[in-house]
Formats: sequence, C-alpha cells, structure tokens
Amino acid sequence: MRDGVLSSRLTFVKKIAGTCGTVADIGTDHALLPISMVAEGCAENAILTDVRKGPLEAAVRGIEKYCPEKRGEFELRHGNGLSVLEPGEADVITVCGMGGLLIAEILEASPEVAKACPKLVLQPNTCVGELRRFLWDNGYAITAEQGLAEAGHPYAIIQCRYTGEKRARAGGDVVNAVREYLGDLMGTEPDRDDLKYFSLISKKAARVVAAIRSAGTETSVRDAERIAFYEAVLAETARITGGTL
Repeated sequence: MRDGVLSSRLTFVKKIAGTCGTVADIGTDHALLPISMVAEGCAENAILTDVRKGPLEAAVRGIEKYCPEKRGEFELRHGNGLSVLEPGEADVITVCGMGGLLIAEILEASPEVAKACPKLVLQPNTCVGELRRFLWDNGYAITAEQGLAEAGHPYAIIQCRYTGEKRARAGGDVVNAVREYLGDLMGTEPDRDDLKYFSLISKKAARVVAAIRSAGTETSVRDAERIAFYEAVLAETARITGGTL
C-alpha cells in the first residue's frame, strides 16, 4: 500500500495500534486503516465492521485496490459497534473518527467484548474529555496517548485497556475537568506533534475567553464557569509547553 494513502491521523492510529494477530476496526468507513495494517504486516488479519452496508462495500473495493493478494485475511461484518465481535476475538480494537460520547456508548453497550481486548485504540473527533471521564470511571486504564493537529483541528489518540481500577478524582470540578480535557500522558514528555495539539487547544481556549468577555453583557454563572475552565486550560497548556505557545 503506497505512502500517503492514510491521513496523518490514521497513520498515528496505526503506529499506536502496533503489531497484532487480529485487528477489529469498528465503524470501518473506507477501511484504509485495517487494509494498511494487513498490507504492511502490522496485523495478520482484520475484522471490518460497520452499521451501514455502504462502507463495507467501499471496504471491498479498497481491499481489491490496495491488498488483493490478501483478500482472504479480511472478514466483513454488518452490525452495530462491538456487538458483532466475540470476547477475546480481537487483539486490537480501533474505534476512530466518531464523537467521544458515541465511542463511550459503543464500549458501554458491549462491555464483555471491550473488557476482553488487551488494546483499545480510540480516536474521538469531539468530546475527548467526556470519553476520558467514561474510561476512568469504568475501570479502563489509559496507557498511551498521542496528540496531533490535522487541517487545523486537534486530535487525541487514546490507547487503553480494562483493568477494573477506577480513577479517583482529585481536586475541584475545574481541576478534574481540565485533567479530563487534556489527559495526563501527553503533557509528561510532549513531542512536536503533542505541542501542535496543545497549541490549537490553547488558541481555542483564548478565543472562548475573549469572546465571552467582549460580549458586553453581564456574566452568567455558566459563562463564569466557562471562563474559569478555559483559563485553567490556558495555564495548564502554558505549564506543559513551558510557555512556548
């Protein structure tokens, strides 16, 4: 499979997914991620699932175009979320390009499958803080994260697995909300892509605070809470990056 077919976002997902026997791509859409993994030997075989038949038909075309010699290593399943998988059937499960709340719903709907998988790789387009809160509240340990910027949008890629240990909250509501929003791991030793991610997060926070304060109306309780949250985000991103943003 030639270089440049995968977006930078999915290239990072593939890197975090690593090598495995069976990868299951949930909501596979064009299926380029699992096709690339099988074509390059990162996965021995792949299960492609989608709730719609159209993406599965597109997946067949993608397999014929990019990986026809390994067509027998792909299995297509029509169904919702993880419901089409058996517990332990996949070594890696990827759920990418959806809202964080939807990803949480998918995991919650089939807990026996999600908990049995040794590596979940999740890439939410929105509501990343809500997804982290769900994971921590339901016994999933986040073991790796990667931030990146693509087309002006910040994306976080989360690797996790079920341990049964729920994450304890510490501090006030704002502290917890910021921890959920930014995560723990990317800020420890941020690489260049993490810093680009934090740059976009910081710029958004500054815009929100400026917009609320320039509205010229009396600040509501809701607006005051948003200002407190985004100012805390600005402070934390400045700490992580050493004020270089």
